[in-house]
Amino acid sequence: MPDQNDALTRLVQEHVGDGRALTIRAFAQHAIDPETGTTISKSTAGNLIQGHSVKITPEVLRAIAAGLGVSFAKVQMAAMAQYVGVVVDDPFDTPPGDDDVVVRVAHHPDKTADDMPTVRAFVQRPSTDE
Repeated sequence: MPDQNDALTRLVQEHVGDGRALTIRAFAQHAIDPETGTTISKSTAGNLIQGHSVKITPEVLRAIAAGLGVSFAKVQMAAMAQYVGVVVDDPFDTPPGDDDVVVRVAHHPDKTADDMPTVRAFVQRPSTDE
């Protein structure tokens, strides 16, 4: 499993910096939360790229998403992995079905499906909606 300790840093580095689509200045200029107008500074953008801790709020995460041109959910999950140490994924490799059910479980990065038998049982329980 990839290192989750720097997930947000790596996400920002994929888009910003030398040889990338955005300069630090362009990223900071576009990083505006569409809901509140909250922005991030050029120094905060630099801190994100260098992997330094920044104050994380929903407004800052929405601004980062806007600046990168990626979904808010993608930035949220990266921040959660980096700052909280939790990943959200499908540890059970659930095959897509006709009902388009998507399985996502928040868990410690070191945990595997074998470590979560109760969660597996819950996910695989028969539907009672029919």
